[in-house]
Amino acid sequence: MAIRFEFDPTCLPEIMRSQQVRGALRAQAEEIVPRAKALAREEIGEEFADSIAVSEEVRPRGRPTAKVIADREDAADHEYGSSNTDRRRVLGRAARTREG
Repeated sequence: MAIRFEFDPTCLPEIMRSQQVRGALRAQAEEIVPRAKALAREEIGEEFADSIAVSEEVRPRGRPTAKVIADREDAADHEYGSSNTDRRRVLGRAARTREG
């Protein structure tokens, strides 16, 4: 006996809003936070590391997101560099580093 499954794309918005999907997104972001904080402490300082956290939002078309942010005015300068600040890419590097 074969079971046939056919995906109905009209249910995708409901799936994306589900607690399971939002929880999985947050869990992925939470895995990045300790690595980002460790890099920040080592390369920038404790105050910068303390500003790193997970931010959740729902995009205008209903797609949920969870991202790791540094909530400081100079965060973009440290991430991408500026005329006065070296480029560190703390968040980008932490996101690329996977354990196990």
